[in-house]
Amino acid sequence: MSIQYQKKWLELAHDKNAYLYPTMLYWWCAQYAAKKVGVEDGIIGCWYKDNSFSYLTNEGSLAVPGRKILERLEQNDILLKKIELVNKKEVPMMLEAAEKLSGDLSALSGQELRARWQDWLKKFISMMTYSVMATAAEMEIPLLSNRVEQIISRKLGKGNEKIGEYFQLLSSSPRETVILREEKALLKLRLKQLRYELSKKDVADHLKKYAWIGYGYNGPAWGVKDIRQRLSLLPAKKVTVTELLAVKGKSANRLSKKQENMEQELGLNVQEKRVIHALRTLGFWKFERKFLNQKAHLLMDDFIQELAKRNHLSRVQASMISPKEMKDALLKNNISAELMNERIRESVVLFKGTDYQVLSGNNVKRISQDISRSLCVDPKIKVLYGNTAYPGLVKGVVKRIDEVLDLPKMKKGDILVSTSTNPQVVPAMQKAGAIITDSGGITCHAAIVARELKVPCVIGTKVATRVLKDGDLVEVDANRGIIKKLNK
Repeated sequence: MSIQYQKKWLELAHDKNAYLYPTMLYWWCAQYAAKKVGVEDGIIGCWYKDNSFSYLTNEGSLAVPGRKILERLEQNDILLKKIELVNKKEVPMMLEAAEKLSGDLSALSGQELRARWQDWLKKFISMMTYSVMATAAEMEIPLLSNRVEQIISRKLGKGNEKIGEYFQLLSSSPRETVILREEKALLKLRLKQLRYELSKKDVADHLKKYAWIGYGYNGPAWGVKDIRQRLSLLPAKKVTVTELLAVKGKSANRLSKKQENMEQELGLNVQEKRVIHALRTLGFWKFERKFLNQKAHLLMDDFIQELAKRNHLSRVQASMISPKEMKDALLKNNISAELMNERIRESVVLFKGTDYQVLSGNNVKRISQDISRSLCVDPKIKVLYGNTAYPGLVKGVVKRIDEVLDLPKMKKGDILVSTSTNPQVVPAMQKAGAIITDSGGITCHAAIVARELKVPCVIGTKVATRVLKDGDLVEVDANRGIIKKLNK
């Protein structure tokens, strides 16, 4: 049965070097989250073309469940406690299931391998149904962020120049993320390096513990070269590194005290505090869970390789197999390489509720035309709008940074423009005068890292990478979420 959709599409995120597995699983789980709050007929999609992909939605299909999630978060703390509990309990369960899909799988029968895959998928969907609610509440419209900003604006007065500063502090989670733990561990390696005590084993141990942070959707994970490069960007004086470690060690307590004082100063009531604490909690878990999911993808790389081998496919071809086809892929080993190549060239996974169709070839042409028309942007646009992740006012030269290969062109003070940032481009973020992204809410990677680095950041512009090019001179007003193209 064909899924009917509105011709107007919104693009909420896009990225390079990503395929149907695992990206469609996240969008699928967003539909399970919508169903959990009573919305079962939303239309969303994943679009794959020219080695890149986009997360799409028909207008309202994420905003409607997002508003229901916001209502529940405002009413009481039941949903927030559930989200916290599910993440704490079920992320480790999902990782344990992923470990059973790593290593040498060649001796397993198709039935045994399928059983392990189904076990992992069941645990992944169960965990993500609640964990992905942050996406529903923030991606199409930053509903939770907007509500927090409204609260602050009421207290300080509309137009107050400190709204951005208060929002940034109140929305930040004081909890230590896996990224912060890795950064502290890297600083300790830097101290060893400066004392001429750094060994190959030290680097290998670090990679064993954290290599998956750089994996993304499809790898590769961090290697020795990556760690050596990141170490080279850290300060050259032991005393400076020691000071940085001390600051990072005390940052959580300092932030908590600032937040307590700010909440008292603003005179927040119980409901207002609940909403702000919800934004912090969802932000922390979206960030933490995202990178732990990457650990699962790295663990399951062996499964994808085994899947490819049994079906006489390349790894990329195997990454275009949908969950509905996994039975045939594992029990019959009869997945068509020609069909997978067709999907690589262009395909759309179209969701209505938790049901989905994979369209490619002639079947994708009509929806592809609708998507392309919807996403068409006037390159002559001079002003862009987004959401503030960290306040500030900066002018600078644009540098498009999406992957490691882009890093050499970044100079101190340049304006980093990206579809959505990832740990691989943090060295460029450290040099940036400001950061601009197409996608993401206040809980995204760019927002969290920008707050840690104290770099002005505007997220969720939707079109920055299609309007701003290397060498463009721009003014970034991250206090108001406005970017202006200036004359060169």
